[in-house]
Amino acid sequence: MASDPTPRVPDVEGANERAERVGPDPDPAAESNAAPGHRGRTGGPTPRVPDVETLDAMAESERLEPRTELEKTDHDTDLGLKMAADAKRVSRGELTSEAFWARHDEAAAEEFGEDYRETPNPAVDRMDDGQTIHEAAAGELSCAVEDMDELDPMAKTAVAEGEEDERWGMVIDLQNCVGCDSCTVACKAENRTPPGVSYNVVIEEEHGEYPETSRTNLPRPCMQCENPPCVQVCPVSATYKMEDGVVNVDYDRCIGCRYCSVACPYGARYFDFGEDYDGEVMGAGEVTSPEYGVDRGDRGEKSSPVGNIRKCNFCQHRTERGEEPACVETCIGDARNFGNLADPESEVSRMVNSERAVQLRAEEGTDPNVYYLR
Repeated sequence: MASDPTPRVPDVEGANERAERVGPDPDPAAESNAAPGHRGRTGGPTPRVPDVETLDAMAESERLEPRTELEKTDHDTDLGLKMAADAKRVSRGELTSEAFWARHDEAAAEEFGEDYRETPNPAVDRMDDGQTIHEAAAGELSCAVEDMDELDPMAKTAVAEGEEDERWGMVIDLQNCVGCDSCTVACKAENRTPPGVSYNVVIEEEHGEYPETSRTNLPRPCMQCENPPCVQVCPVSATYKMEDGVVNVDYDRCIGCRYCSVACPYGARYFDFGEDYDGEVMGAGEVTSPEYGVDRGDRGEKSSPVGNIRKCNFCQHRTERGEEPACVETCIGDARNFGNLADPESEVSRMVNSERAVQLRAEEGTDPNVYYLR
């Protein structure tokens, strides 16, 4: 027996009658700017407006287990754990750089030998004065007495005469992030990162129980901290901060001890094990990214950056050409904003002064140059 087909397009009168019973839709702008505790039409929390504690916990979930990570290296695990913990204390202002190196100098010299002795000890609390500890203090230690700018000219960023100083920063609007991962893909394509190395990740979590659920997307690049514990802990000064605020890694000095990885409160550093995508994509290893303006050619064992720590540097090779980082240029939701935080008139500076702006794990004292809008 034939039956009537199920209507797929309701009549206008029926639709209008149902709309009157339900009521008008809420104002999308008011909905998106609502406080974290606001409950929407379904009784659930407003999507993508998490509290700061939730964001901090999500960032923490990305971090590797410190002891497990260090036990994979050829270096002293216990020393790395102690130095990482104290480096965080320096960032929080609980310990001076001089006290840090006085405490760990003897053990670091024994563990790292000439690699340690030939480079100056970095100082997070002296970033405006050469990044190294006072000459008088250095003379009492096993390390070299040298200025970071002399060790690596790239550490100083040239500023044209008459121009404002630059301090690059990023503001990510969590209400605009759709969790598409286009930033992750763009970053890997731009920087040709190998398996297991992703400078940009999007941490995703679902909260609540059906039907009162919400989804939080947390994009996480390197935070480019003002007080970076990764710089403080490095026994060979391979990690340093540029004058424009970007934290870089010198592959030629990095020894792969991974102490900086466990010191980072955000899990934003990755070790390059030398893997590649050649088995999945034909010719994947034939094109390499000229990170830091250096084309290192084919990847190979014991050839940098293989065996080094790697991280986001805001696509320095692009910003030096006046371009935005690849993740910013590709973001389909316009969630990422990049610019000069030293310019109070810049768009990112205005965003940072918004009541919606927060920093991840602010209690660590790192003062990140990446902000989030809730």
